[in-house]
Amino acid sequence: MGATVTVAVSLAVALALSGCVGPDPGLSPEPSPPTTSPAAESVSVDVYFSHAQPTEFTLIGEPQPVDVLADAEVLDTVLAALVDGELQPIDPDYANLWGGGSALLSTSRAGDVLAVDLAVGELSLGAESEGIAIAQLVWTAVGIDPSIAAVRLTIDGAVAETLAGHVDISSPIPPGPPESVLTPVQITAPLEGATVMSPVVAAGVACVFEAAFLWRLEGPGGSLVEGSGMAAEACPARADWQVDLGELAPGDYVLTVLELSAKDGSVSSTDSKAFTVSG
Repeated sequence: MGATVTVAVSLAVALALSGCVGPDPGLSPEPSPPTTSPAAESVSVDVYFSHAQPTEFTLIGEPQPVDVLADAEVLDTVLAALVDGELQPIDPDYANLWGGGSALLSTSRAGDVLAVDLAVGELSLGAESEGIAIAQLVWTAVGIDPSIAAVRLTIDGAVAETLAGHVDISSPIPPGPPESVLTPVQITAPLEGATVMSPVVAAGVACVFEAAFLWRLEGPGGSLVEGSGMAAEACPARADWQVDLGELAPGDYVLTVLELSAKDGSVSSTDSKAFTVSG
C-alpha cells in the first residue's frame, strides 16, 4: 500500500515539473490587445489638370475623391499622387501632365511659401505645357491650403532653373490671376459620369466677354438642343452661371458649353460633361 502512494506522488511531481499539468480551469488567459491599422478617410479635393483648348492649353479643376490616412497630410498625399501620375482625371478631356517616373520627395513651409522637392522623370513638355504642369502643382496646393501664397520647386534637393528646359522655376511661383490661367468656361454640375434626376439644372463658372456663352445638349437618339447662357459677371471676373435644362427623358446626354472669340466668332474654349438621366 505504501509503495502505491509513493508511485502516485512521484508521478504528480514529474508531471508538474515537466509542465504537462493543464491550467487551472478557473482561470482564463488574458486576451491579446487588438491590432489596428490606421483608418483611411476619403476626402474630396479640387485637383487641377491640363485642358486642351482649340488654340491653347488651360488649367481646370476637378473634384477628386482621395483616400488619406487619418494621421497623414492631405496636401502631401494629393501632391504625391499627382506628381507620380497615379491621380488621373475623371473627365477624359482633361490630362495629368505628370508621371513618367517623377516623384514627390518632400514638402516644407517657410511662412506662406510651400517648398516642394521633386524627382523629375521623363516628361515630354513644350513651353506651354510645362507652364501648365507647374500650374497643376501650384493651384492644387493653394486649393487645398489657401494660406499658401507661392510654391518653390526644387529638384533632387537643389535649386533648378527649369523643370523641362522652358519655364523659370528658380523663384517661388504664385498661382497667378485666374483669368489668365484657368479655362474660360467650365461645367461644375452635372459632373462627368454622374447620374441625375429630371428636371436638370446645369451649373458652372465662366470668365467670358460680356458674360455670354453658348451651350449644346446632345441626347438619346441624336437629339440636339442649343441655347445661350449668361454668367453673373463678365471677365475678368470668374463668375457663376446656371442653365435650366428642364425635364429630360431617361438616357445618356452630353452637355457642352462654348466660348466664342470676340474677334472672329470662332470657338475659343469649351468644356463638356457626359451624364445620365435616370428613369
